[in-house]
Amino acid sequence: MVIKGAMICDALLEQKGDIRIEGDRIVKVERSIMPSAGEEVFHADGFTLLPSAIDLNTRLHNDVLTKENILNLSQKAAVGGVGMLALMPDCKPSLSTELGMELLSVLQHELSVKIIGITSNLTDEESGIPPISSLHKKGARGIFSKSSISGNLLRRTCEFATMLDLPMFFDCDDESLSKDGVMNDGELSASLGLSGILSLSETKEVAMMCEVASFMGVRAIFNAISSDRSVEILKEAKKKNPNIFIQTSIHHLILTEDLCNNYNTAAKIKPPLKSESTRSKLTKRAKKLEIDLLTSLQSSQSLSKKDLAFDEAAFGIDMIEYFIPMCYSLLVKNEHMRFSDLSKILSFNPAQILKLDDVGLIKEGYLANFCLLDTKETQMIGAKDSPYYDWIFSGKVKHHFIGGKQIF
Repeated sequence: MVIKGAMICDALLEQKGDIRIEGDRIVKVERSIMPSAGEEVFHADGFTLLPSAIDLNTRLHNDVLTKENILNLSQKAAVGGVGMLALMPDCKPSLSTELGMELLSVLQHELSVKIIGITSNLTDEESGIPPISSLHKKGARGIFSKSSISGNLLRRTCEFATMLDLPMFFDCDDESLSKDGVMNDGELSASLGLSGILSLSETKEVAMMCEVASFMGVRAIFNAISSDRSVEILKEAKKKNPNIFIQTSIHHLILTEDLCNNYNTAAKIKPPLKSESTRSKLTKRAKKLEIDLLTSLQSSQSLSKKDLAFDEAAFGIDMIEYFIPMCYSLLVKNEHMRFSDLSKILSFNPAQILKLDDVGLIKEGYLANFCLLDTKETQMIGAKDSPYYDWIFSGKVKHHFIGGKQIF
């Protein structure tokens, strides 16, 4: 098959051209490719061709690991231009158990896009560290750790990560500081009478985990960083340890805590939305590529868990279906970021972190995982339980190919 006439954009390239696919691979990328006799041609004039995004921080609906929820997450991701997901382990049954990892593994052939399982260093308070080596053999491709666990358990986990060459996913939160907190600590939380979550609960843990990551020599992803001070700490640490990677969510680059006014539980996510000043600073850092990864922070919750008093409502947001259009609208259209830079943080960087040498670029020999974005089309968010209700995003993923096969 030949894809003709698209604007091809990845971390290394921005040019109008054609690509040829044979089997599941890209075999040629040129400005013009002459189709062979009888060869299928897909005309993509007017579309931007991007490598499928890789989202390294997602969760299932209501945090329940079922076939229906796994398939649903995969389908939604495909619509949003995401071709691979890292699923966090805090679900039931947990991905820190062989049952959970096996269920995810046996469903892979039914999925629209690939979902990789991330195990944890803790199953529950009594059982201690799970069998990480066995879980790795069953498909675990990373280890999730809370920063608040015991130092000895953290050390042992890092040793497993080094031995198995797996990345660590750090959730930085001092739970003794953030306990009972439901939104960002500040004037708004005080006026609403809601318990706030201090930025200190993130920043102090980030500083500590930087030391751990550097001392133990692990490849470390700092999940969903929401404080500008945390980025400052991580940037300094990266000068000595290039294996530290900063991730933030697209929502923290678009939304602010003001959406929590009037006790709007749709805007209750974790980490909490911050001030306009913080949002602006994080957006500028993303544009300058000081942030390595973006995530949809996908964690959909039933209306029965959201339509409650703010204190009681669940944390979570359901927007992965719009992931690439959201990133395009903010960073490319509004902030004038280059498509190549956007592709770097959405596709190339996460592929490199996972040590995948055949995804993340539009390049000969790479898997044909890419989407076609129509930048002229717009989408209005009609879900009333979304913090983006009535928002209009530019761009729509019109077609998505995984392993050379068109999935829509």
